Amino acid sequence: MEDASIEKGKIVLSVVKSLILVLLIVAVYVINSTFSFNWEDYGLRPRTPEGLFGIVTMTFLHADANHLYANIIPLFLLSFGVFYYFPGKSLPIIILLMISTAIFTWVIGRYGNHIGASGLVYALAFFLVAISIIKMETSMMAFTLIIIFLYGSMIWGFFPQLFPDKHISWEGHLSGALSGLIAAIVYRKEGPQKKEYFLDEEEEVEEEE
Repeated sequence: MEDASIEKGKIVLSVVKSLILVLLIVAVYVINSTFSFNWEDYGLRPRTPEGLFGIVTMTFLHADANHLYANIIPLFLLSFGVFYYFPGKSLPIIILLMISTAIFTWVIGRYGNHIGASGLVYALAFFLVAISIIKMETSMMAFTLIIIFLYGSMIWGFFPQLFPDKHISWEGHLSGALSGLIAAIVYRKEGPQKKEYFLDEEEEVEEEE
């Protein structure tokens, strides 16, 4: 009974933390849209000194409501996975993924203004999939299968030519994937570990009469 209570508390806390992250991004969008601050102009601009500011701002800025909506649902689910499985390291992991994704995008991105949380979404997805494969832990692998089932189509985000009418930052997606893979290696010893079972074998001794 006590274990069930602890597990429930862990789930609730992870949900709350994920909501806070998502609501923070939503709040930035609502304030920006309501007061026409044009914060989206201060996104990440690759290989320019002024674009370095976007390393911090890129994840929180969105072009419109559809852009925001496309990111916040997967962001909620994926960040929940990190908060749940890595409670002691979740904040450093998410910050590392966010900053490294933006830095890689600043280095390899096309000239222009890169905004949106999709880079972080890709980083979280690749982090969770990669680290579950590395650790081979049952519950985490089950969660990973859900991710693959729901968002396996994310792979097409690496091919902007498939969406000629949209301005997709495939560099942000690629940077997120790379960041996720690196973070999975860095944090491979954190979080749940694969359980090992040692079975006692009973030997039957035949008695000679």
